[in-house]
Amino acid sequence: MDALTRNPKIHQVIKLGTSWIRIVMINLLLFFVLLTFAEVVLRLAWTAKSCLELNCDFSRITGLKVRQIDRAIDIGISRFDPVLGHVPREGFSSIINEPGWVKNAKLTITQDGFRSNGSGTIPGSSDVLVVGDSFTFGFQVSDSETWPACLERKLGRRVDNGGVFDYGTAQALRRASLKLAEKSYTTLVLSTLVNPRNGDFERDRLSYRYGFPKPAVIHTKNGIELSAVPDPNTPGTKFNPSPVSLAYEQSEMVAVTIDRFFPLYNFSGERLTVVHPNAANENEIVDWDLRQFSRFPIKNKLLLLQYGSPDTTNVAEERKLVLRTASELSLKVIDPITVLRNYRESDLWFMDHGGHHTPLGNELVCSYLFEQGFSK
Repeated sequence: MDALTRNPKIHQVIKLGTSWIRIVMINLLLFFVLLTFAEVVLRLAWTAKSCLELNCDFSRITGLKVRQIDRAIDIGISRFDPVLGHVPREGFSSIINEPGWVKNAKLTITQDGFRSNGSGTIPGSSDVLVVGDSFTFGFQVSDSETWPACLERKLGRRVDNGGVFDYGTAQALRRASLKLAEKSYTTLVLSTLVNPRNGDFERDRLSYRYGFPKPAVIHTKNGIELSAVPDPNTPGTKFNPSPVSLAYEQSEMVAVTIDRFFPLYNFSGERLTVVHPNAANENEIVDWDLRQFSRFPIKNKLLLLQYGSPDTTNVAEERKLVLRTASELSLKVIDPITVLRNYRESDLWFMDHGGHHTPLGNELVCSYLFEQGFSK
């Protein structure tokens, strides 16, 4: 061995190998330093932006977490349902202190599976049922700050909030049909989010959305129908998450890259999003959903349009389609878009987390719905 190490050629190879190891280590160190610097800069920029909007938030400097993955199933808000995919967990009650929610938000689910309106017990039985997605459910606000809670106060009679986060319109209609089979109502309000990229009609094409299994509107040999709910234990669902979410939750640079370039990819490990292979197209779904709604055997039916942001070309095009179809079916539409345009978007929507309505946004929707749908 001593002879080998004294060999000039072998000694040169060993020296060269050592140099390469040193170069690789130095480059890895520089790469790590650059990543750390970029992470700090992004966190500082986000914090500065929050202060410019007069709502300084230092959480991304004082803590590691930069994103909050919606783990509704983990904290017990929802449970699997073989017909609907998922429903709010009956009897759930908790104070929510998560990024994007109002401070100390009270979230309560009644034993009937409805979101509480936070108003105590109003005499008499409910005669108004509202269904829809998270805008109806009231994600990011407290029980008393949802628009169904506001409507209940204005009406002076009970309103059952059957909205469920991540629902599509067909899914909401299926829940309405199940609730109507259990109890009589005089009014049904169907709320739908108008947005062809992430709205409720687009969601009806999906068999999984952000980790929740769901029925989809599909083509069958018998025409357009709702599919069965797929397997909830498929990897990447809320019920069977994969362990790859740490970088997304704790790195601003990773989270920004994913949100900007791969918004629907399942990097979080529990945001599985899959279009059903036999899904109907948007025009077919709008027509099918609204025809189903028009056939509901209930005295008063109101179609409430909701918006994550009302001023984009895509939203305008889908809105026209919905309004035209509703007119053909003689459905009464409540469209608060003109009212919402009178306010700054940051006053009406939580812009950084989720994009749902603020308490003011919910109040405006409620007031317009009450005036146009109930007070005349």
